[in-house]
Amino acid sequence: MTGGRIAALGTAVGAVGTLGLGAFVARRLLFPTPYSATATVRGATPTDAEFVATRDTRLPGTYRITRDGQDVRVQDVLGTDGDTVRRRTDGPAAGGEWGWDALLYDDLADVPGDEPTDVLGDEPTDVPGDGPTHVVHVHGQSLGPRQVLRGIPVWRALGATSEVVDTTDLPLRSLDPGAADRIVTAVRAARGRGATRVVLQGWSAGALACSVAASRVEVDGLVGISPLLSVPSALRGAVSGAHLPAFVGTVAARIATTAVLSRLAGSAAPVRTTAWQASATPTLLVHSAADALVAEADVAAQTARPGTRAVAFRTAPHTLEWNEDPERWERAVRDFAATL
Repeated sequence: MTGGRIAALGTAVGAVGTLGLGAFVARRLLFPTPYSATATVRGATPTDAEFVATRDTRLPGTYRITRDGQDVRVQDVLGTDGDTVRRRTDGPAAGGEWGWDALLYDDLADVPGDEPTDVLGDEPTDVPGDGPTHVVHVHGQSLGPRQVLRGIPVWRALGATSEVVDTTDLPLRSLDPGAADRIVTAVRAARGRGATRVVLQGWSAGALACSVAASRVEVDGLVGISPLLSVPSALRGAVSGAHLPAFVGTVAARIATTAVLSRLAGSAAPVRTTAWQASATPTLLVHSAADALVAEADVAAQTARPGTRAVAFRTAPHTLEWNEDPERWERAVRDFAATL
């Protein structure tokens, strides 16, 4: 075999490898495996526990551990010593392996606070402004409706009603065009029931779907949590975080957004909406400097628009801003709600 043929073969093999990596990264965006983790308790008192140090147990903020129907709230990091992390807890935790959970609530029945029953279709409760508020919550790609439950208590405390739009049965979940259709339907139904204000609160790809809906139907506010502002940007960030060559992200974006090529990522249809949709809707973007999927430049581009503000957290991975500092997260939402 001549040198030229060897070079050509090497180029072909390299191209196939790049295409394969790109397809893998695109599939991870479109059909991510729900993240799960465990935490090992080495010892505990009624008010704190020592954990084997891992990426998760080192994260500051509020989480919970679960085992055999028991759950213990895990809070502030009190100290570290080598491969051990000591954290405050709301009860004793027996030694051994536990499930580590960032979502905290299993279903709506577990969410603190009471859902207002006299807001829509009856007398309004005391909420910001001069009428009832309804909030439509939309999850992202991997975790389903449980993901949004942490964001409901603050709205209940403000007297607003909430509903969760479930996109898990759609081919592309919250990146599917049908996601925005469902949000628009929910908005119109809430107006029909007497809602004076309707707010959309979306997480990750769910936030992108909310931006699409807000460009099609009038809403009074939009809250984006770790918002997927740009599909190509998110894929480049994912590739960078995985220490892969930057051009793999470009290939992944082309695969995810191009007909026929999307089949390499397991999707019969490509992603149609690849960037945040502009509208006149007052918008709050909650993001983290530690989130590789939400580029600072993309956030800055959005906050340059009138009516858009952002609140940045420091250590939270994707969609875990609430966990980093629940009080600050909820204060940001309350402050935003007060402006509507």
